[in-house]
Amino acid sequence: MISKIINKKIKWSFVHFIIGFILLNAIGFLIFTTWFDNGRYLLTDLLGVAVIIFLLDLVLGPLLSLWLLSPLKSYKENMINISVIILLQIFSLGYGLIQIDSQRLAYFIKWQGSYFAITNGDSRKEASNEQFYIFNEPDVGSKGRFVYEKLIQEGISPVEMHEFFMLSSFEAECETMCGVITKKGIVNVIKLEGELRFNKSLH
Repeated sequence: MISKIINKKIKWSFVHFIIGFILLNAIGFLIFTTWFDNGRYLLTDLLGVAVIIFLLDLVLGPLLSLWLLSPLKSYKENMINISVIILLQIFSLGYGLIQIDSQRLAYFIKWQGSYFAITNGDSRKEASNEQFYIFNEPDVGSKGRFVYEKLIQEGISPVEMHEFFMLSSFEAECETMCGVITKKGIVNVIKLEGELRFNKSLH
């Protein structure tokens, strides 16, 4: 009797795992091909974040199914439990998507002669448009300088100070290719057929 119950619980847990695996792979593929296409994943720590989030969500559901679902419980009890499990997984996935969204490219900024790729998580700008900007440091004694120094005191890096950004473009800044600094190293950016494309720098 006990072995039948255990086998049933394992079967339900395995079915939950397979369904979760298929759904998460579909979501992961969609995210990768829309948010991180053309090599954008090279600009971020996407792989590490995504693996942790998806593994957590993939393991969470089956483990909770193994623990909460049982053939000894009524149909109503099992339905309530599976609803709670699915709700927890939805919240977990939602939080994960927010973390992955924070790894998306926000913009490029030229500061002190170098180009930096800034992600949503590091950006103070409300809109992320993957545009090129130049940091225009305000002159000493100007009104803007007071704001600049205040932001510095608050620990905000110049590459986040959108108040002093001047709009530019790939064509004006790079001509054919730029090497941009990211948390993962230097990544080359080119423009091909109107789209930005990225590849790992050999240097």
